[in-house]
Amino acid sequence: MALHSQPELPPEAAAVLDRLRSRIRRYVLLEGLALVVAVMGALFWGSFLIDWVYFQLSRLELPRWFRATILVGGIGLLAFGLVAWVALRLLRSLRARALALVLERRFPELDDRLITAVEASESGETTTSPITAAMLRQTVIDATRTVGMLDLAGVFDRRPIRRAILIASVLVASILGLAVTNSAAMERWIAGYLTLQNGYWPRETELVVRIISQPGDRLREFVNGNYKHAKGTDLTLQIDVPTGKKSPDRVQLDARLAGGRGSIRVQLSRIGDEPFRHTLPGLLDDADVWVTGGDFTSPSAYHVQVVQPPDVGQIMLNCLFPEYTGLNQRSSGQVVRTRQQVNGAQTSLPLATDFVIDVTANKPLHQIRIEGDAGPERWEISLTAPGSVATGSTPADSNQGGSTISLKSQDGRPEIRVAWPDAMQAAIWAGKRDVVALPFVLAADGATALPELLRASAESGKPLTFPLPLPPDSAIRIVLEDADGIASITPARFTINGIVDQPPNVATALRGIGSSITRKARIPISGTLSDDYGVVSARFDYRIDDGQVVMPREFQTSPDGAREFELRRSENEPFERFDVLPLDLAIGRKLTLSVSALDGCTVAEAKRAAPVKVQTKPEDGAEAAETAPVQTNSELPAHRANGLKYVFTIVSEEELLSMLYGREINIRKRFEQIIVELKQARQELKVQRDKADDAAKLKKEGTRPDAEPLMVLTQGLAACADRSLHAIRKNAVETAGVETSFVDIREELVNNAADTPIMLERLDNRIIASLRRINENSFPSTDSALGLFKLAVDKNTDPTGPMDEAADVLDSMIETMEQILSEMRELAKFHEVVEQLKSNIKAQQDLLEKTKRKRKENAIKGLLE
Repeated sequence: MALHSQPELPPEAAAVLDRLRSRIRRYVLLEGLALVVAVMGALFWGSFLIDWVYFQLSRLELPRWFRATILVGGIGLLAFGLVAWVALRLLRSLRARALALVLERRFPELDDRLITAVEASESGETTTSPITAAMLRQTVIDATRTVGMLDLAGVFDRRPIRRAILIASVLVASILGLAVTNSAAMERWIAGYLTLQNGYWPRETELVVRIISQPGDRLREFVNGNYKHAKGTDLTLQIDVPTGKKSPDRVQLDARLAGGRGSIRVQLSRIGDEPFRHTLPGLLDDADVWVTGGDFTSPSAYHVQVVQPPDVGQIMLNCLFPEYTGLNQRSSGQVVRTRQQVNGAQTSLPLATDFVIDVTANKPLHQIRIEGDAGPERWEISLTAPGSVATGSTPADSNQGGSTISLKSQDGRPEIRVAWPDAMQAAIWAGKRDVVALPFVLAADGATALPELLRASAESGKPLTFPLPLPPDSAIRIVLEDADGIASITPARFTINGIVDQPPNVATALRGIGSSITRKARIPISGTLSDDYGVVSARFDYRIDDGQVVMPREFQTSPDGAREFELRRSENEPFERFDVLPLDLAIGRKLTLSVSALDGCTVAEAKRAAPVKVQTKPEDGAEAAETAPVQTNSELPAHRANGLKYVFTIVSEEELLSMLYGREINIRKRFEQIIVELKQARQELKVQRDKADDAAKLKKEGTRPDAEPLMVLTQGLAACADRSLHAIRKNAVETAGVETSFVDIREELVNNAADTPIMLERLDNRIIASLRRINENSFPSTDSALGLFKLAVDKNTDPTGPMDEAADVLDSMIETMEQILSEMRELAKFHEVVEQLKSNIKAQQDLLEKTKRKRKENAIKGLLE
């Protein structure tokens, strides 16, 4: 059996299918591009409208992230459209069979002949039937004839592509129209969405927010929208309008405190040409600030971060005191600086103290300013930490002016400015730029020395010399500024008072001597010498009569720099003694004596007139004390201070004894009165003793305590007890005074070398010793017995026992006192003999004078006759 092959597709039919394939690809391309353009146009207008609406509502540009998202999304859509709607559809395979089916469905008259022809030509199979082969050939011929008469344009639905092209055309035309008619809007869109610029909306108004920082009303900028502010201080915002921009009538300021602590909204108005200002008082929390005015709104919040301001944590003075003060500490034999902390508003240092002020802050510093007064002028030290740049400033700004020391008038105008030596920069900054050390010396003439030093340095161009002279007693103010440009809320204020070296304090008293002395007298003087930094030497200063020359005599013991020195020759002699005998003074001459002390001051500036604390009530024969600086040499401006001046008159022994006799008579009269008063007390006690017996008898008889007879007796006993106690205590004090007076008389006799063994034995053993026993034993015993007597009366018990004991002690004491009185009278007889002898001598001298005058008169008469 013969095989028959399948007929091939005629070229005419294949050409029709190729034309259909080309048309389909052209349709897909045009439709895809139109869709992509339409989507991009819609994206343009959508983003344009969103931007416009957002700006109209908020006066802000869209966030950069939002615009970047739209840009990325637009690029993604463009790529997706090109791939999905163009590339993938163009690359899709269009086989002849599929194209034939499209034509079969669109043109029913083909009656499946075209698809049969295509399938037969593509199958490649053979057939054994000649009839079948003939039928296929006829089908192909008919299909070819029919296809050639088809209108391929009818295959396509033109509405989708027309719609896409129309939309795309409208959108492109509108965009081109916008670009032509409103190029600014197009440029704004390009700047906002394509180049992603900030501030792409053109504005008539622009507002710049700054901070007015204290002290000094300094304008500070926000750095990247941030500013650090001192906690608890007022935040003053200044809102400026740049030149060329329109100023709004009002500016709205919004502030929101951190942590939801509240929010603020205020409307600000300008006064004249002044900028807008608003103050947030006492800011304690972080805050975000926005401003709105005209067509401007802050694109982002201005963030204010609250931080602790710089503060002075400690001020320490590292001191080298003047050597004479003895205050310096030593280590391994070397003098080291003494640390003295400034506590409170002031501290004190001796004048001429070399010291270094260590100022310790609570955080690293950018700058420190120290200022004070120098007489009619002011000085200011401004120090900038090396390599430090405050936030918001450039290194050039930070180093402008550098570290300087200035001299200003009291109104703050600079007169002289001297650069701080570079060699000192590293020395004054320590730690993490939180410690500053400045060298000074406390100079009495610092108010003139410091300005002179600055003027000399400015005129000569030579660097400053250190330490700097600092005026004492002037207020010092310290202002700190940290690395964030935040200054101290209030300056640290303190005063360094200068301690002027005072002359020594001389407090003396005579001991056992009066204003009248003999030629052989030895004058004991007791007392204490003191000085803040030590008494170097002490001595007697004396002069004869009214002479101006003061002569010295050294003490037996030297103070040797003691801060407090007690006049003492030895353990048994708590006084210094001045011997008169070597002076060989005649009777009637006067001796002026005082004690002087010298300190060790070696600082000329410390020599100032100053009062000295001395006795304000001079003793008999003493004058007021004197103080005077003594210039022992050109380098030793020490102070010498004199105590009370004691003036003595030289008398004979007889005259001195006569004076003492007069004092003794007065003492004896006082003593006699004491005896009389004791006898009266003894007599009253005896009378009341009998009444006490009567009161006891009434009590035994059962008399009531409130009965008048018993009450009268009891009241009498109580009054007797009170009077007796008062009298005994009064007499005890007076008797002690009598003892002291006789002790003084004895010492004065001894110190004037006017004593005799018999006289001293009578005074010591028969008078003074007896008086001492009475004062130490008899009076206390009597006081105790009378106290028991009063207690018994108060408690309504039997007082007879204490009364009898008091009477016995009184009797014994009165007896002893009468013996002492007898010895006083015996001593008086001796003085009376001396007085009689003195009277006889005086009478003999008077008679001798009369005889001389008479002889002279007779001789003159004889010559005249």
